Amino acid sequence: MALIDLWKKDREQILSKNIQQVIAFAGDGKLFDGSVASMELREYLKNIPSEVLSKYADQCLAESFQNSGFALQDIVNEIGRRIGFEVTAGFYRGTSSQSGHDGLWKDENRHCILVEVKTTDAYRIDLNRIAQYRRDLEKNNLIDFERSSMLVIVGRQDTGDLEAQIRGSRHAWDMLSLIHISEPTRPY
Repeated sequence: MALIDLWKKDREQILSKNIQQVIAFAGDGKLFDGSVASMELREYLKNIPSEVLSKYADQCLAESFQNSGFALQDIVNEIGRRIGFEVTAGFYRGTSSQSGHDGLWKDENRHCILVEVKTTDAYRIDLNRIAQYRRDLEKNNLIDFERSSMLVIVGRQDTGDLEAQIRGSRHAWDMLSLIHISEPTRPY
């Protein structure tokens, strides 16, 4: 039974599960690009209340589990959709033939935001790679470079190193502010 069917049939039961358990119900329980599990999870996330989405984001950040970063990526993209962007999900893992960006958000004026989701900035984030994703999207006629920017979304609050890295980089004018998704108040 598809995850969305479980949601429609018995909401209380599925809402009692954590995000890791929910992923296990989706397809074969393994998130990877183009998988049934990924499609089912994304459809489920579109239908749940915002407070459940928030709970799942917190769970992805509180404990690391297999595919927690992928689930967080899908949750953040759903938040983008809910705040009014047209969202195209990115890839969990990029390849030589496709950009590895996490999402592409377009506003009503067709400005594009390349989104990169990180649970933490504990590891150095390669801003040049994110900028290359943007150039690749332009090369493939998916964005207008002049009408695009990049957004790094970090789940945990300790982002001082990343903020300094962005301020000191040549990409500083193209990077939007960091968003801490673990903040207690959420607009979605």
